[in-house]
Amino acid sequence: MAIKEHLTQESLKGEFKSTFELAHLAISLAQYYVHSGHEVNLTNLFEQIRRRPSPKLLEEVQLLDKED
Repeated sequence: MAIKEHLTQESLKGEFKSTFELAHLAISLAQYYVHSGHEVNLTNLFEQIRRRPSPKLLEEVQLLDKED
């Protein structure tokens, strides 16, 4: 994967209704990780979104975190 594509949302285009939806998910996910004491960086954040490109990803992560 090209570095430029890796650092942008180009590979996620089409998975979300708009880039605003993608940005909102990324911000919400990052806020959740910071508040729960996890380290977060943009590369890992977008990689996680790439693996499970779903608007409900935050809910899934919160549910998995509660089970642990």
